[in-house]
Amino acid sequence: MDNKTIYYRPLPPKPATLLIIERGKQLRIVSLSGSMSIGRESPVVYNDITLKSGIVSKNHGEFIYEDSDGSYYYRDNNSLNGTFYNGYKLERLNDRGSRAVKLSDGDILRIDCDNLINPRSDAVVLVFSTKFAIGEAWHRYDLLDKSSVKIGRNCADGIALTDFMASRNHAQLNRINGNWYISDCGSVNGLAVNKNIIDGQYMLNIFDVINIANTTLIFLGSEIIYNEVSMNVEKHDYANRSVVMGVNIADVRASRGFSKKTLLNNINLDIESGDFVLILGGSGAGKTTFIRSIMGDNKPGVSVTGQVMFDNMDLYKNFKMLKHKIGFVPQFPTTRDNDTVYNTICDAAEIKLAGEYSKAEIKQRVDHIIEKMMLTKLTNSLLRELSGGQRKRLEVALQAIGDQKVFILDEPDSGMDVATRVDLMVNLKNCTDKGDVVMVISHAPDDAAHLFTKVIVLAKSPRDDVGRLAFYGDVQNAYSFFGVNTLGDIVKIINAEGGQGRVDEYIDKFEMTRRG
Repeated sequence: MDNKTIYYRPLPPKPATLLIIERGKQLRIVSLSGSMSIGRESPVVYNDITLKSGIVSKNHGEFIYEDSDGSYYYRDNNSLNGTFYNGYKLERLNDRGSRAVKLSDGDILRIDCDNLINPRSDAVVLVFSTKFAIGEAWHRYDLLDKSSVKIGRNCADGIALTDFMASRNHAQLNRINGNWYISDCGSVNGLAVNKNIIDGQYMLNIFDVINIANTTLIFLGSEIIYNEVSMNVEKHDYANRSVVMGVNIADVRASRGFSKKTLLNNINLDIESGDFVLILGGSGAGKTTFIRSIMGDNKPGVSVTGQVMFDNMDLYKNFKMLKHKIGFVPQFPTTRDNDTVYNTICDAAEIKLAGEYSKAEIKQRVDHIIEKMMLTKLTNSLLRELSGGQRKRLEVALQAIGDQKVFILDEPDSGMDVATRVDLMVNLKNCTDKGDVVMVISHAPDDAAHLFTKVIVLAKSPRDDVGRLAFYGDVQNAYSFFGVNTLGDIVKIINAEGGQGRVDEYIDKFEMTRRG
């Protein structure tokens, strides 16, 4: 195999959505699936996305998908009224248009006059998202005749959220001297405005984006619009996956006396909904350090430079809001063999949800998790009657009570025979069928290689004794990239002990693929 040739099959464009807000018109969500143009509805100019407003140009702008980093960008095509990006007007760069700006979840594009405090009646707002779903229900709440408004789960006299992870009395809106302020009411998971956690009162500006658990609310001055969080447990459509976790780690360092030792460097990857991810690498490659870093659970003396993003919010800066998003499934659980599956989940729910939830709500949550994790046929089974794989799926379900979206398991198949390992992996793959993510470290991955949707390969470079990313992609691309037929052979190629020790070759090669 020619080592200078890079064999890599690009993934299709990542789907994203635009929430389109035109005053006096119905809210709508459109799907982005690669590069697309946007402009005013016209019989003579074609656009992929059309708007009604008269201040929109016929050829207003374009969304550009860049496959080298899997990101969307927006460029204004020197339109008459221009485009504002998160409150700043995009300036003309050349005859083609403005500088292209990279979009991330929650970014706001606005077509309006220059006075954003007093928007035009025909202004248009576009909210970019990787999590809004086509067909998702959105609601409007009129603020015109209000002076204060409660926001909470099933709130009877305010903005009633269907989001199970919202507190019963989560937040409060108050009108003071003509301005609206929002404050947290001691909620369990906190609230954020424009991706920043809010303590105390915060004065809202038009088009501020408020995040409460899984709910997005957008302040429009005279009203608030917000999405309805569904308890739907339909099978996840992997073709319409969304980014659940974005990992952009520059360095992980550990204090060693008066100096610092770099453990990991340059780990950049996106984990998407429905992914079943294998974390592969030899001893000392940094797998455990990687896991701790994406959980925000580093040992004392270990520091991380970079970001781990959930819903495009920084895990480290917004830990209170995001800590419930990821769960670590212990290798040796403390469940009791003589309990039934149903009673075991009920016990976990009563402990995790005590105080904030009623008995009826806890039962509803238990029933939802049982259905979501496909445990319905096992509810009356004793734990000692379960297979190893079924039991591990139950342990994932126990974590999911708290609304975790990502589940990590460190060598869950250790000491198992082949049949039991396959049963385990099939059960773990089933946990992703509703859009959750499962990540596993395994030293016998080939028994279930066909089940993994992504492979992370970590390797320690002998140049500086630092762990780096040697590959990230699907299994078939991994085979082509390393020129092998098994996942186990990848470890043999990069390992120095008992292998070929070609670590730096593949670290450099993978970096080349990312640069195009």
